[in-house]
Amino acid sequence: MRLQAIEQFIAVVDAGSIRGAARQLEMSQPALTRALQQLEEELGVQLMDRSGRGVTPTAAGSAFLSRARVAEAELRKAAEEAKKTVGDSTRLLALGVSPVGASLLLPELAIVLRRLHPTTRIRILETTPSALLSLVRDEVMDLAVTQRTRIHLDAGLDYRPLAEIQMRMAVRPGHPLLNKAGKKGGCSLQDIVGAEWLYMTAHDSSDDIVSRSFIASGLPVPLAAVHCGSYFVALDLIASTDMVGVLPPALLRSCMRSGQLVELVLAQALIPIQLGMYTRSGSPPTAPAKSAAAAVIAISKRITSTGELRSTAPLKL
Repeated sequence: MRLQAIEQFIAVVDAGSIRGAARQLEMSQPALTRALQQLEEELGVQLMDRSGRGVTPTAAGSAFLSRARVAEAELRKAAEEAKKTVGDSTRLLALGVSPVGASLLLPELAIVLRRLHPTTRIRILETTPSALLSLVRDEVMDLAVTQRTRIHLDAGLDYRPLAEIQMRMAVRPGHPLLNKAGKKGGCSLQDIVGAEWLYMTAHDSSDDIVSRSFIASGLPVPLAAVHCGSYFVALDLIASTDMVGVLPPALLRSCMRSGQLVELVLAQALIPIQLGMYTRSGSPPTAPAKSAAAAVIAISKRITSTGELRSTAPLKL
């Protein structure tokens, strides 16, 4: 159970209405209603009686309220005492990114945040899209940038679409499949189903566009030679072996300019990735989290409009 949920419950009781409490908490009325419902589901009891004149606590709600006020007061005192022992330099901003999000946003996002909030410590975790959602929901992460998954978006999360990314096939210069692609004007999915594949996501998961693309075309799913969760490792593996992998176009162009990789042109495009930002529903963000969200949006807009992965121009938030 989160401190935020206890605070929201107490605010509703004190205000006598969800509308009044939502205004006090600076959150939407539907978001507060969903938060209360989740708290009731977690406790397994009805805490509020709702009517046209407002809300009143049930017998179970009254019993919970007396303990909740004590718990909320003690937790606040504990937080205040903890803050007194340290300076502002210990403020933490936790960001989650999928490999696709990391390849597009970093290091620019970190540079911008260090300029705007020099005393804030930044934690960046790169992991799979499905894992990131639970971390944001449970307040471990302030926000996450990842492709939208087919997992149900529950009441605890908000989602903002950022960009549609058409992933590209990457291979090393001189890869045997390049000859086949050149003769046919592009490799078919049938041509590459038996290749040595490097997967960036869990095989056959809801986040796996490779498997979904082959299944949509009526083809068997390629077997993975290697699973890898980091593009920095993946780039070296693709460049030094006959493995094939999928990369965001901006990252692939950067690797092509350096001569590290080349594109294996496909006759049929893969299913595109919908990249977006997840935040907690009804939870006021900190100042660093607001800046992070604004920077993520600005970088995504620039990449979408110009295709440039990096820019020397100052980012306008």
